[in-house]
Amino acid sequence: MSPSPSGPNDEGRLTLDPPSFREAMSRIAAAVHVVTTDGPAGRMGATVSAACSVSDEPASILICLNRQSRIHAAVLSNRCFCLNTLGDDHESISDAFAGRDKLEMIDRFAKGDWTTLATGCPALDNARLNVDCEVYSVTEMGTHSIIVGTVTDLRMTSPGKSLLYVRRGYKSLDT
Repeated sequence: MSPSPSGPNDEGRLTLDPPSFREAMSRIAAAVHVVTTDGPAGRMGATVSAACSVSDEPASILICLNRQSRIHAAVLSNRCFCLNTLGDDHESISDAFAGRDKLEMIDRFAKGDWTTLATGCPALDNARLNVDCEVYSVTEMGTHSIIVGTVTDLRMTSPGKSLLYVRRGYKSLDT
């Protein structure tokens, strides 16, 4: 019996195609973030899960943005972004910035209270973590850009439940 084009074979291996790869990646639990930016290209935000630390000297993180997304061009033009790590009570904010509610950008930002940090980017007041960055480098890979930012400002809230995304659904984890 041969495996279906994107289904598993008897050994659990998948055909390496985009649908199979997306399914495999959906099984990696990831923190949910809203990346925001503001500046000459305007105020914008988007839900992302591809983000991580790079170095502590200099303090830096990376985010991955689809080059077709509206926020991609804005981050590159504004040369700054803020990574807002969401708590388990932020599902509606995650959905809004993911575009699920089809809201205009101004209405997405109305779902929370925001403070401007060092770069001028909006930081969600009750996020688990805000990491405000200036764009340091951009590397293209496939459909996305890997954007490294040097940290200019940092804010954390008390420990609580963080919002995770795995297998195309939300979960929470005490942190």
